[in-house]
Amino acid sequence: MMKVLIVSGSPHRDGFCIKLSREIAKGIHESGAEAELISLADKNVDFCLACRDAKCWAEMKCAREDDCIDLRKKLNEAQAFAFLAPVYFLSINGLAKNFMDRMRYYGESGRPALAVSVAGGTGKGCILALQDMCYWLLMLGFRPIAVLPVTRYNFDLSLSEARIMGRRLAQSEPKQFRSLTDKISWYENLPYMRYNIVDEIAFLARIAIEGIARHGKPELAAEPKEKLEKGLNLLNLGKYEDGLKLIVESHEDSMHIFNSLTS
Repeated sequence: MMKVLIVSGSPHRDGFCIKLSREIAKGIHESGAEAELISLADKNVDFCLACRDAKCWAEMKCAREDDCIDLRKKLNEAQAFAFLAPVYFLSINGLAKNFMDRMRYYGESGRPALAVSVAGGTGKGCILALQDMCYWLLMLGFRPIAVLPVTRYNFDLSLSEARIMGRRLAQSEPKQFRSLTDKISWYENLPYMRYNIVDEIAFLARIAIEGIARHGKPELAAEPKEKLEKGLNLLNLGKYEDGLKLIVESHEDSMHIFNSLTS
């Protein structure tokens, strides 16, 4: 039976990351595979010391005495991997980053992986964090087959999407990369990996607008939607400052409307 490791990088034991992790696990079980869910909130994961002549790159060793050797063993034994990290201050949170810095993967097999970034608040940083997560997975030797940026605006949809991705993860086969060029090409062709900050703001505006409509108030989203479309058209015409101004306004307006409907 296929064994899939799920790691939640949140310090919260019942937040968005854990709820999404449970849905991924359900999808994995539905495919007849076995899922082990680990919350880093329950683990001691200290920061990397960047030791000189470190043994960890070649052996299952570490100068730190915490839970990371056990976690590293589980990571290497798993046939597939799902990693979820919250976004704090526009980037991956410290606990999840400590985990990333401390992991090593002995033998590149291209095992399938899933990356999920979870941003509360404004949602900013969800795409940028996801890009870092996928690059890390590739450098470890995993092959990200699905990615999911999650915010308050699309959390309801993301729960069902996470379950679907869990099924897909459990049904995927490893495929080893031929070269660094192959890895980079795979990364570049994943969804969202070529997004910049402006693309992220436009993405956040779009999913907030869609969220407003799902709350039964599409008329309230009409103006932000118009601003977003006009802003994107101006960008395409080379009018960067004018287009950016409208895209940012669309994001801020739609965020405030969404908050008023969900508070």
